[in-house]
Amino acid sequence: MHNATLNYKDKITREIKDLTETKAKEVLDFICFVKHKEVLSKIDPTQAYFYTPKWQAMEKKAGEDIKKGRVSREYKAEEIDLLFADIKKGKRRSHR
Repeated sequence: MHNATLNYKDKITREIKDLTETKAKEVLDFICFVKHKEVLSKIDPTQAYFYTPKWQAMEKKAGEDIKKGRVSREYKAEEIDLLFADIKKGKRRSHR
């Protein structure tokens, strides 16, 4: 079994040698999936976006904003909907 494993690893190494960086990244992502599929399979697919690099970057930025006091408080979804409705009606100003 050990020799078969080495042969697979050698074959993988040969196969990825000439890949573009983009394709190599896809292979690396797949390897990550294979290594962690037990954990990943427990994630609700509708919530998978949370674990994307883009979303994690936004979470990091939000955390920094909270630490620096740039967030006044947390809002419920309904409150946010009302806030945006007021902005659209001209009752409040956006802080952009």
